[in-house]
Amino acid sequence: MAIVIALLWGFYALASAPVYRAVKNAYAMRTAKAVAANIDNENYGILIRQLAYADNSCILIADSDGNEIYSQHVYADCVIHYLSADNLKDYYEKASRDEKGVFKTEGNDSERAMDDFDDSGFEGDIPPTSPGAATAITCLIAETQTGESVMIAVENVVTPPVSVRLTWIIVLSTLTFALLAAAVTIATVLGKGIADPIVKLTEAASEIAKGASDGIDVSAHGYKEINELKQGLELAAREVSELEHYRRELIANVSHDLRTPLTLIKGYAELMRDIPSEADKPQNFDVIIDEAGRLTNLVNDMLELSREQEKGEKMRLDTFDIVKTLSALAARHGKLIEHLGYKLEFEHEERALVYADETRITQVVYNLINNAVNYAGEDKTVVIRQFTHNQNVRIEVTDHGEGVDVNVLPHIWDRYFKSDKSHKRATVGTGLGLSIVKTVMEKHPGGVYGVISEKGKGATFYIELPKYR
Repeated sequence: MAIVIALLWGFYALASAPVYRAVKNAYAMRTAKAVAANIDNENYGILIRQLAYADNSCILIADSDGNEIYSQHVYADCVIHYLSADNLKDYYEKASRDEKGVFKTEGNDSERAMDDFDDSGFEGDIPPTSPGAATAITCLIAETQTGESVMIAVENVVTPPVSVRLTWIIVLSTLTFALLAAAVTIATVLGKGIADPIVKLTEAASEIAKGASDGIDVSAHGYKEINELKQGLELAAREVSELEHYRRELIANVSHDLRTPLTLIKGYAELMRDIPSEADKPQNFDVIIDEAGRLTNLVNDMLELSREQEKGEKMRLDTFDIVKTLSALAARHGKLIEHLGYKLEFEHEERALVYADETRITQVVYNLINNAVNYAGEDKTVVIRQFTHNQNVRIEVTDHGEGVDVNVLPHIWDRYFKSDKSHKRATVGTGLGLSIVKTVMEKHPGGVYGVISEKGKGATFYIELPKYR
């Protein structure tokens, strides 16, 4: 608004007088042409009188010798009123030499006002005056029907009179105050509707960036975009809060899972050191080996999750027979868990080609099998099924345990989530396997993952990949 106001006043100061002059000169030329067009009309005097008073102009018609034919003077002291025949003849000759038959001249009419006028010697409210108003004379050559050439001279004042300047100042002043009022109103509306909410949301975003998750104020509201930004920050705050909760839970779980096997390893090692006869018992070595294996699995899962979530990690996609890959995995893993009393069954088609990262898909199924083993029922049976489903290769891993609680179901894929449900120590997992499954499948083109579970009837975790033809 300040720029607009400055432009308006700048235009008035610099361009108002030239514009006024151009408009007056253009009107004078138009008047001269109108008179020339009607020079043979017997009532042209009525037209001249009307045009003269319409724009406060003085109009004169003279022949080629400078003799006055007709004149209409609005004010008595106009310049052309006092021009001699020689002056008029000179103007005629100058106009005749122009290819368009036009001659223009400007000057100051010092007779109309006194430069040294002083209103201090007079009483009352003397209006402001402006000495030395500029006048312009426009001369146009016209030809009558009889073939006689005449000159039409139109004189007008091209300096804006005081009343016009005062009118412009009043209009501009009123417009200035109106624009300032509008600026204040708009600034207030923008401040309350846009700026203030954005500042508030920016502060909330800064708090979230610093790691804060509780007590963040995102109550700002306003336009649609503000509300959408608010909703996004609310979601981010909830996610950060949930993430922090899972992170603390993970640290507690990992700390527990690290402390227990380390304690057992240390205890059995000290027992075998202090009591030589205990060093000959295979079960003592089995405990140490099992606990060391549990530590290895925990560290591997954490490293794998970190690696999978790296943005720069790329899939090594290729075509392979997933039935062959799963058969080898089932045979290898089945022997690994057989000594714990678990049974692994594999139902599959004869052949199924997919375009995927074989190493990662093997890891995904491995994690699903481990998860099923950890939560298997009393029959300790885990079933792997591979079949074609809607042009996709589907792999299901089913256990016959207690199933997944409906309240837990939305969170089982979260990277720091671990069910609070207690199990025997021998079957507790790290809580990272399903997060690895989610990360890997989301990186595969057309990859699908999910779970089907019913309370008391076990759970079926599945993945799908487009079948390669």
